[in-house]
Amino acid sequence: MEDGEVFELNYVGRIKRTGEIFDLTDRETAEEEEMDTEEMDLEPAKILVGEGFIMEGLEDRIKDMEVGEERTVEVPKDDAFGSRKSENIKTISKREFEKYDVTPRRGMPVEVDGKRGKILTVSSGRVKVDFNHPLAGRDLEYDVEVLRKVDDVEEQVRAVIDFHLDTDYDVKINGEDVSITMDEEIPEEAVEHLKEAVEKLSKVDSAEISISSGEESDEKERKDG
Repeated sequence: MEDGEVFELNYVGRIKRTGEIFDLTDRETAEEEEMDTEEMDLEPAKILVGEGFIMEGLEDRIKDMEVGEERTVEVPKDDAFGSRKSENIKTISKREFEKYDVTPRRGMPVEVDGKRGKILTVSSGRVKVDFNHPLAGRDLEYDVEVLRKVDDVEEQVRAVIDFHLDTDYDVKINGEDVSITMDEEIPEEAVEHLKEAVEKLSKVDSAEISISSGEESDEKERKDG
């Protein structure tokens, strides 16, 4: 796998010590494990190699795989989500939660100042919150299958957009140039980030992103109708 190429993978991620599945794309495995698949997005993952679509520690261990190959790889904690750190456990006044009509409970997921965590304990007036990543301190294991290399340029571009954004869009390919039209406004920094990501595709020279007006969207709906 070379940087700038797109591949489609199936994988199952487990905590090595317990075998507990924490992430997967493979429907067959989910059904074998009798998991509730109704709310799960069980589709093969498309990754742009070298751009953080999957954990670096995992990508480093599968970059030499070939299409059709299956492999089980171990990712130790230092190459995954690191060790648990005591400084990421904070004590917060219970009043901070009460300001927002939230009753803190043990095990409750919370977000404080943009950081996600889980409540460890609740005592009189104080709440202890763990802001470590849920998988910090864990050695991980992945079963990976490389399904195919994605060569179609439009499919590559759509894989990149879908990884970064959840919005409607149109894509037009003109040689090595790509034109992307979004149906809704996105922040300017997001536009630039997406443009840079698309231009890292090996078969793309330049990408332009625009936002369609309401009139253009209405016209498109009339034509599609």
